Amino acid sequence: MKKKKVFAVITYVFFLLFFLILYCFNNFSIEEDRLFFVLICSFMIVWGLYLYSFLKRNIDILEPITFVTFMYSIFFIFEPMLDILENKTIWFGYRYTAIGPYATLIAIIGYIAFYFGYYSNFRVKKFKKVIVKKENNSNKKYALYGMLTWIVFYLLTVLFLMLSGKSIGYILSGGMSGSGDLLEVRNKLGSLAMFSYCLIASWGLYYIYGRNRLVKTITFILTVFAYYLRGYRFIIIIFILTPIVLYYLNNNKRPKIYQLLSCTILLVLLIGSIAVARNNVRYGEKVDSSKITWDSSLEQVKDNFRIYNTYYALVETIPKNKNYLYGQQIFLFTATMFVPRIVWSNKPITSPGLLIIGDAISDYAVKAGTAYPIIGEFYLEFGVIGVIVFMYLYGKLNNYFSSIYIYSNNNIVKILEYTILLLANFQIIIRGYTPSNFYMVIFFILPIFIFNKFIFKKSEEKNEKD
Repeated sequence: MKKKKVFAVITYVFFLLFFLILYCFNNFSIEEDRLFFVLICSFMIVWGLYLYSFLKRNIDILEPITFVTFMYSIFFIFEPMLDILENKTIWFGYRYTAIGPYATLIAIIGYIAFYFGYYSNFRVKKFKKVIVKKENNSNKKYALYGMLTWIVFYLLTVLFLMLSGKSIGYILSGGMSGSGDLLEVRNKLGSLAMFSYCLIASWGLYYIYGRNRLVKTITFILTVFAYYLRGYRFIIIIFILTPIVLYYLNNNKRPKIYQLLSCTILLVLLIGSIAVARNNVRYGEKVDSSKITWDSSLEQVKDNFRIYNTYYALVETIPKNKNYLYGQQIFLFTATMFVPRIVWSNKPITSPGLLIIGDAISDYAVKAGTAYPIIGEFYLEFGVIGVIVFMYLYGKLNNYFSSIYIYSNNNIVKILEYTILLLANFQIIIRGYTPSNFYMVIFFILPIFIFNKFIFKKSEEKNEKD
């Protein structure tokens, strides 16, 4: 552990010096110079806090704070640096480097609030090894529950895709054969589509308790195809990483650096390939695999991280030109989304946040599907105060997620629940859109909630009586 701590300090100092060298030996414009310097200071603060946690609080690589720190840094530190170095600071025809330092300062204040929220009720954490007894008769019942619920949710997902205009052949082949069209009726089926989020937990339960590897493999592939046809990038990443994280947690192991690098490269290719092909599969067209290259994949990933510019635009626009939303999206639109469109046909289609993006950038930016990272929504709702309060609460929420696993009875289902909630941070940080993220998390853990309430609890009570 002492060697790891020394390595961590050396790595921190190395990157800090590296960024300072880049700053000193590049001919930036005045605006870029200011922003790059603020980004270096931000690196010092964010990773300095993380380094402190690593040195003093026995932080774990599979803790939420690790995921959040890494993703947060990509959006608000590393990608802006890279764009300045590559002279790619234009976003939908506009340049936002002038507001960048102030927007970055708000982002760092948000991270500090998250950090203190995460450690507000800090206790020494220790990740325990959990062993699953494969000979327990209850495990067969648990596996059956996982498979049956997976079948139900998969059929609901297939139904949504079919009603959206895609054929069975197109669905089962992942878009390689068959046909499909994008029908307008899919706009009224959003509630039905939400059940696809349940597939991860149901498959995870069978992965834990089931024995048939062929069934696991087939259902895994079919699930990936279903998400792929939906045009989901984030959920495929979460789904693929779920068994990997489960493996490391269940066996009390941690990935090596070369394993993390290999996984990152594969994820870049995966995200990029899905991004390149997403329009084809959404509209039921054949996928042109020749367009999927490393360069195109990497560029797609970088474009996904460049939405920090949309956040910059919001900071520049609010409150100077537009008023804060004061909870219209986080609270009101989240409640509105609960009502199915098939019941409320005139339900608003465009969220208040998208309308402000149109004012801050352009209508074309809205049509192109640009979004903002996590603090973008907090800022447009309540400004800097909103960023501080909601990031603090987000920190406390992640602390609670980790306590589900660390301080619970620690059965394997708790590991699954923790894993899914841990990985959900990817989407929550990338897309700061509470109306969607709120229901995503609910449907993520719905099969586990039902399992714990009606299957596992009753089984344990029966075992105690016996």
